[in-house]
Amino acid sequence: MAQQAARKSKPSLPPDAAAIHRQVLLGLAGMRARGFHFPGYFLNIDWPVIGDDHVEGTMAVGPQSTNADGTLNLAAFGVLLDTAVAITSRLKAPSGWHQATVQLHAQFTGRPMCGSLSVTARHEGHTTGSGVQQAVLRATVSSGGETVCHATSAFIHLPLPPGAASRPPPRQRVRVGDLEPLSVAELDAGERKVVRACDIALRRADSERAFVEHFWSVLPRPARGGARCDVSLGAQFGNRAGVVQGGLLFGLAAATAQVAAPRHKQLSSLSAWFIGGGRGTRLTVRSNVVHAGRSIAVVRTEIKRADGARVLETLSHHAA
Repeated sequence: MAQQAARKSKPSLPPDAAAIHRQVLLGLAGMRARGFHFPGYFLNIDWPVIGDDHVEGTMAVGPQSTNADGTLNLAAFGVLLDTAVAITSRLKAPSGWHQATVQLHAQFTGRPMCGSLSVTARHEGHTTGSGVQQAVLRATVSSGGETVCHATSAFIHLPLPPGAASRPPPRQRVRVGDLEPLSVAELDAGERKVVRACDIALRRADSERAFVEHFWSVLPRPARGGARCDVSLGAQFGNRAGVVQGGLLFGLAAATAQVAAPRHKQLSSLSAWFIGGGRGTRLTVRSNVVHAGRSIAVVRTEIKRADGARVLETLSHHAA
């Protein structure tokens, strides 16, 4: 009887658990290859067009990227957008240099994000008059043929630190369609931690919170004056440099800001300023309502590391 009760109480996995598990193993394969980063391969993002000054990308929305209500998770959207402008910035970067996101602004149209998404990003040139040039980028994200977001961004290019390995140009990096998922037997210790995080997220997923919300800790909750999200970091958050991928930071801030303004459910726009690298074992996301009127709310969000260092700051507008 006790064994039967234990079997009954064991949480059931989502019906798409096998497909999600495969995407994790595919993302890990991408990390081993001359590719981009784990989040991009995990989300099945592809880059069919990489031109001289623009790129075109696609992302098929699936169980690894949707919330419990079927909408696209903002962290997944952030990865697509940030990666598009980052790749485009690299097209004009000096050989052997690295880059960092300075600013990313997204203006949403209010149209739903579902099904396959496409993104086009274009290099608009460089700033002048300062010691460090900034690359200026512009992007448009569409879903089902309808524009869902207009965006602008800026990157700086810096010399590689001593001993750092140079990355291959975007056109030489492995595309997701050329990868085969790793087998569990060939995983190293770090890769097994990512698979364990996947398994934990699958067990925790339910009708209220989907897999991706647990996998990337997109679990904001109301707090005094706004909302808060505590994020336990793992390798599934990282870019090629080992810090939290910028689009994930953008998405965590956006999701937390939405919880801070529950009467204003439509995210209208969000401007993000990247201040420091997301390192360590934990991040804290804190959103505070600056203004909440009848039609519009304004929310300020900060992301900080465990040592108190600021990583990201955003200001977002929300419509009732």
